[in-house]
Amino acid sequence: NHMTKKCVGCGANAVKKLIDLGPQPPSNRYLSDKKESFDTHPVEFCMCISCGLAQLSNPMPPDVVLSRFEWISYNEPEGHLDDLVNVLATKINLCDKTQIVGVTYKDDSTLARFNSKGVLNTYRLSQANDLEIAEPLASLETIQHALSPDRASELAAKTGQADILLVRHIIEHAHEPRILLEACRNLCKPGGLLVFEVPDCRKMLNGHDHCFIWEEHISYFTPETLKGFFEDAGLNDVDMRVYPYPTEDSLVAIVRNSYSSPKKSEINTAKQLAQLEEFTSTFSFRGTRLKQHLHEMRSQGTRIALFGAGHLAVKFINFYGLADYLIGVIDDNPNKLGRYMPGSKLPIIGSDILEKSEVDLCLLTLNPESEQKVLKAKAAYFSKGGKFRSIFSASANSINEDIKND
Repeated sequence: NHMTKKCVGCGANAVKKLIDLGPQPPSNRYLSDKKESFDTHPVEFCMCISCGLAQLSNPMPPDVVLSRFEWISYNEPEGHLDDLVNVLATKINLCDKTQIVGVTYKDDSTLARFNSKGVLNTYRLSQANDLEIAEPLASLETIQHALSPDRASELAAKTGQADILLVRHIIEHAHEPRILLEACRNLCKPGGLLVFEVPDCRKMLNGHDHCFIWEEHISYFTPETLKGFFEDAGLNDVDMRVYPYPTEDSLVAIVRNSYSSPKKSEINTAKQLAQLEEFTSTFSFRGTRLKQHLHEMRSQGTRIALFGAGHLAVKFINFYGLADYLIGVIDDNPNKLGRYMPGSKLPIIGSDILEKSEVDLCLLTLNPESEQKVLKAKAAYFSKGGKFRSIFSASANSINEDIKND
């Protein structure tokens, strides 16, 4: 397990491979026909022994990740944005000259909140005009590559540097986050505020929820490694905030755009490594236990389906090799119905299958709010003896409990 790969965060040649997940299709590659072929790319989950950052090595190229469908969208939790905007308002003297710039469409809802506070000098980079991305289906995978430091300097010369630059949910998608950080610094006034938001991966690690590993997320930050990432780049005035959500917390770093000398990481990487190695060691164990459990149930005649055909479901099936135990994946999104899941080629079927009593056990891949909605909507299914379990460890209704009791 020699370490030759370069860390995407600190640049050290100290990246250790932890889990080789083998060749995987992009999670957005739904098939319209079982015979359709699809791209795959190796997914390797690693950690830098020098700075502690968990990451994918050799990321899937942007043109492979690129969605083939205009209807695919991702929603981040936004319940914390009111608080975040209030916090930012205390750190900067908001006036009608204050310029607030968003880097991607993920920043629209925050800009709208500033607008309603009377800050009207807001701007959001245009994929087509500012970043010259012609591909209509392009998203973060393409933006992360297109926003170079040089292009950022040109844009800043044209539109002026931002007092506050909003950068939600893109730095974890960057193949070279240090270069993206430099581009963001060029878009922001010296002394201005850079506001980065990423998923906090601690719950995924602590719960051994391997299906959160996703080809579109290259870096898996914790509050420690995100702060370390900025300090290593010479940005030492960092206000870290964690906004809790049931399955994955939002991690926000408010970074002053003023350079001082880089700080060497003070992260206890031995502790990080121990946590990541536990996450790693549970991978094959959890897969084996799930297979045994589902195999047992299948042999007793139980018909099992997954509910929710998003990327977490794709990874749950593909990583643990569960396709043979499932009759399909339930999802009422009309764009997904009748298609087949990436990789496993399981059919995507409507939830009316529950009313028809054609499924005995439903494994939910939904966040707790959506889970509650489904449980309410499908009460008739329960009354006939149907069962729901969540694939996530954080759920009170987790499949983990059944596996433990086998």
